[in-house]
Parts: sequence; structure tokens; C-alpha cells
Amino acid sequence: MRNKLRLVAGIGLSVVLSGCVIGSGPCLWLQVRRDFTGHIHFREFPRSDGVDTVPILILDKTLYMYAPPQSLLCLPANDVQLVGVTELPDRIDEGTHVIVDGKVLEGVAKGQYTRFVIDVVSILPLKDKH
Repeated sequence: MRNKLRLVAGIGLSVVLSGCVIGSGPCLWLQVRRDFTGHIHFREFPRSDGVDTVPILILDKTLYMYAPPQSLLCLPANDVQLVGVTELPDRIDEGTHVIVDGKVLEGVAKGQYTRFVIDVVSILPLKDKH
């Protein structure tokens, strides 16, 4: 009886933790809209006709994404390219701390340079707590 109880408890714990990264919270699903915070940096990537300068969001905290086409495990995301914006607002420069509302997608299209990209709905600067 005691062994069966341990087995059931072990299976239950495995199911509960299957979508989590211990110490970091749940894995996030792709294509679900949410807020992301981090600092904006502009990186240059070579391409056939010159250089492509793209905005990259360096996340405040590593997030874990569940991307079944790439892996059945959750994959870490520390920096993600921002797509879907033609221009950033004037108040957002290199190093600005921002909050981005958008959906995470796999970075598989031409001109997408990070494993994951955020399809931006809106982006706003945050006031740092100094």
C-alpha cells in the first residue's frame, strides 16, 4: 500500500512539474500574448546586400519556451529579436529599460536572427528604480 502511494505521488509530482523549469517557473507557450521586460540593444547582422541592424530585447530574467518543433524540452531565451515594429518610439534608445507586449514566435523567417522573436504589439519605456 505504501509503495503504491509513493508511486502515485511520484507520478503526480512528475505531471505537475513537467511544464516547469525548477526555480524558474513554467514554460511559456509560443504565440501567446504576454508582457516581457528587458533592455533594448541594437545588433548588426551581415546579409548579402550589407548589414541588418535589428532591435534585440535582453530579457531581465531568462524565460523558458516550449517549442515542440525544436525540442520537447523547454528552451531558454535570454535575448529575443523584436519584429513587427518599423520604428521604435523616440524615447527608446540603446540600453532603455522597456516593457514589450507581444507574442513569442520561433525565429525562422528571413531576417530573424535569434532562436525566438517577439511579434510586438506595443513597447513602452520603464522608469528605473534609482
